[in-house]
Amino acid sequence: MLQDSLEIMLDNIDVGMIVVNNLGEIYTFNEKSKVMFNLDGEKSIYIKEVIPDLDLEEIVSDGSRKWKEFKIDIFTVKKQNIKSGYILLIYDTEEIEGLRNELHREKSTVKVLNFILEMAYDGIVVIDKDGIITMINKAYTEFLEIEQQWAIGRHVADVIENTRMHIVAKTLIPETAQLQRIKGKYMIANRMPVIENGELVAVIGKVLFKNIKELDLLYNKIRNIEDEYKKYKGEFEHSNSATYSFDNLIGKSKPFIQAKNLAKKSAHTNSNVLLRGESGTGKELFAHAIHRASERAYGNFVKVNCAAIPRDLLEAELFGYEGGSFTGARKEGKMGKFELAHEGTIFLDEIGDMPLHMQAKLLRVLQEKEVERVGANRSKKIDVRIIAATNRALEGMIKEGTFREDLYYRLNVITINIPPLRERPEDIEMLANYLTEKVSSKLNKKIKGLSKDASCSLMNYKWEGGVRELENVIERAINLVDYNGLIECKHLPKDIVKNKYEFENTSLNDIINVAEKDAILKALIACNWNKSLVAKMLNISRTSLYEKIEKHNI
Repeated sequence: MLQDSLEIMLDNIDVGMIVVNNLGEIYTFNEKSKVMFNLDGEKSIYIKEVIPDLDLEEIVSDGSRKWKEFKIDIFTVKKQNIKSGYILLIYDTEEIEGLRNELHREKSTVKVLNFILEMAYDGIVVIDKDGIITMINKAYTEFLEIEQQWAIGRHVADVIENTRMHIVAKTLIPETAQLQRIKGKYMIANRMPVIENGELVAVIGKVLFKNIKELDLLYNKIRNIEDEYKKYKGEFEHSNSATYSFDNLIGKSKPFIQAKNLAKKSAHTNSNVLLRGESGTGKELFAHAIHRASERAYGNFVKVNCAAIPRDLLEAELFGYEGGSFTGARKEGKMGKFELAHEGTIFLDEIGDMPLHMQAKLLRVLQEKEVERVGANRSKKIDVRIIAATNRALEGMIKEGTFREDLYYRLNVITINIPPLRERPEDIEMLANYLTEKVSSKLNKKIKGLSKDASCSLMNYKWEGGVRELENVIERAINLVDYNGLIECKHLPKDIVKNKYEFENTSLNDIINVAEKDAILKALIACNWNKSLVAKMLNISRTSLYEKIEKHNI
C-alpha cells in the first residue's frame, strides 16, 4: 500500500531504494532499484527473492550490509516506537561512494521520508489512526496557503476541506482515484491505510492538483455520461421489469385460488403459459407474478401488446432490424423485443390479434429458439420464456382460419383461466379494500375506508369491466371523499348504487323454513309424490320427511 501512496521516489539520484514491511514484503521501490534487480511492480515480491542472503529477522539495529558488489544501508521504520518495516538504500560502491556516505549519516527514517515527501510535486499528507496530521509536504501546504508547522498536529478535517482521510482511518478501506473538491476545484485523491499486524499505522493521502482546468473538463464529461447512463438505466429497468408479485393477486374465491395456485406452479417451469380471461381480469398481473417467482426473475420482463403495434411494424418490434434495412430505420439498427427478453420472459398480450404472417414467424421462433432481424442474413440463438394472453376464443378463430392451430398448441402448454370479477362476488369486498389502500397511497390522500352500504353496493354490482373497472370506481370515489373520510354510497356512480341489495327485515329461522318448504315441495313434484324417493333424494329418513310435510302444511 505504501508503494501506491508514495509515487514520487528518489528517481533523480543514482541510489536504489526499497521499502519492506516486517514480513519482508516489498511495498515500493524506485527506478534505480527496478533497474538493479529487474523488479516487477505488478505482483507481490519478497526481499528474499531479490536479496537471498538478507535475513530481516536477524536485524536488531540499523546499519550497513554487504551483498555482492552492492552496499545496503538499512533503516528501521518506527511509528510511535512500533517497528513497521525497513528502508533499504542500495548503492554501487564504485559509482556513488560519495552519495552513500552522505545518506549513511541520515539515520533518521523520518528525515528520509520527509526528503521524499518534499520532492513530490503533488500534495502528500500522512495522518495517524486518530486523524492527526503527522507529515504534510511543502507542495500541499503551499497549495492550501498554510504553514507546515501549523498543520502538523492538527486534525486533518480542520486543515483539508472535504477530506476523507479520517474516514479511511476508521474503515481501513483504500480509496483510489476519488474526486475531492478543494478551494472550489476538483482534485484526484488517493487515500491508503498502512496496516501492520492488523493494526492501523497511518493513512497516506496524495492529491493531484496540476492541470486543474483539464481535470474540470474531464470531470464534467464524466458527470454528463453518468447522468445519461443513470437515466437510460432507470428507463430501461422501469420498462423491462416485472412490478407485481403473487401478493398483488387478491381474492379468496375457489376459482381464483385455483388459477393462482396453477400460476405458482407454472413459475417453477420454463414451459409456455397461456393466460385466458376477459378484459380486466388481471392477466398482465398474473404474467408479472409468474416472472417474478421464476428462475428468470433477474432477467428482463418484456411486454408486447400485439394489438397496439401497427401490423407493418410488428416484425421489426419483435425481432429487431439491421441498420438501413427499410426507410426510416436507424443507421445502427435496433434490438427486438425477443433479444431484449433473452434469459428472461416475454409477455405477448392480445396474442389473438396477431396477423397470420406474424404467427408463422413466431412459430419458427418457438421451434428453433432463434430470431432473425429484419434485413439480417443470419439468426441469433435466444433463451426466452413466453407468456401469452388473450380474451378471445382461439378455438373458434382456428376454425375460421384466423389463428394457426400449430401455434395454438405451442402456446397452450399451461393454460390458466382467470375468472371474471362478476363470477367471484366474495372477492369484491377484499379487492375494494385493497384498492382503496393502494389508490389512496398513490394519491397521497388518507382515507378511512368503505362504509358498509358502499361495500354492499359494490358487491351487488355486475362488474363487466372487471378489476380495472372496480379500480376506476374506487379512484373516482377517493377524489370525491373528504380527507380522512369514509367512502359512502354518495361517492359512487348511480348505476352502482341503484343495484344495492334491499334486505327485508326477516328472521333467519323464517328464511330457513321457506327454503326448506320450497325444496321439499319441488322434490315431491319431481318424484310424483313418491315419498320414499323424496326421502332418498333429500338424504333424510321417511319419518323426518313426514314430520316436515306436516310442519309446513304441504
